[in-house]
Amino acid sequence: MSEAETRSRRVVDFHSHVLPNIDDGSSSLSMSREIMEETRRQKVKKMVASPHFYPNRVSLDSFLSNREKAAKALLSVHDIDLCPSIFLGAEVAYYEGIGDSPFLSDLTIVGTNTLMIEMPFHKWNDKEISDVLDISLNSSFSVILAHIERYLYWQDPDTINRLLDAGVFIQSNADFFINTETRNKALTMLKNNKIHILGSDTHNTDVRPQRIGEAKAIIKDSLGEDVITEMLYHSKTLLEGAISIDQMGF
Repeated sequence: MSEAETRSRRVVDFHSHVLPNIDDGSSSLSMSREIMEETRRQKVKKMVASPHFYPNRVSLDSFLSNREKAAKALLSVHDIDLCPSIFLGAEVAYYEGIGDSPFLSDLTIVGTNTLMIEMPFHKWNDKEISDVLDISLNSSFSVILAHIERYLYWQDPDTINRLLDAGVFIQSNADFFINTETRNKALTMLKNNKIHILGSDTHNTDVRPQRIGEAKAIIKDSLGEDVITEMLYHSKTLLEGAISIDQMGF
C-alpha cells in the first residue's frame, strides 16, 4: 500500500479531553503532551479537543475563555512533527431548551457547523428526542451524539433509528470495540452504519488512555479497510472548514 493510501485510512479522534486543567481530563501540560504524542504514535494525525460544557455549572463566556486559555497553553508544548493537529470543540451536555439556544454555534468545532451533544443517562423522553431531531433537521448544524454505547441500555432501538434517519451522526468510543463483552455489538452497529466516527474519550495517561489505534486494528481485521475509509469520509465531512489551534492566531 502506498503512503497516500495509508494516509487515506487514518482515523480521526473525534472525542478527547486533552486540553489541560479545564475539566476532568488532562490535569497538566505534561500529561497533555504525553496524550498527544501517544495519539500520534497510534497514527492518528487529527484530534478534536472536546471539553465538557455543562450550562448549569459554567457560563458560556467562562467556558470559552477557559478553553482558549487551555488551548494557548497546549500550543506551548505542541510539536507538529510529534503531535496531532488539535481542533477545538465541546462535549455539550443536553439541557432543556437546547434546540432553541441562540449560542450553539459558539460550541461547534471551530470553523465548522459540527456540534457534539452528550445525552442524559436515562431513557430519553419525547422532549429530549425532539430537541435533537429539531437541531439536526431544522438548522445548519451537523449533530454528533457522543459515546452512543453509554446510552444503549436505556433506549428503544427505534429511538436510535429515528435519530439516524434525521441525519444525526453517531460517535462511539474505542473501548466499545476493545472490550470483548461489547465488541460484537460495536462491530455490528458499525457494519450497519449505526456508528459513523470514533473517539478515544481519553482523559489521562493511566485510567483512560489513548486506545484508538487498538480499536482501529480490531475494526480493520473484522470488517476490512473499506469500513475505515467510510469512517474517514464521515470525518472529513464533519471537519470541513475546521481550524486547528496552530492556525487560530492566539
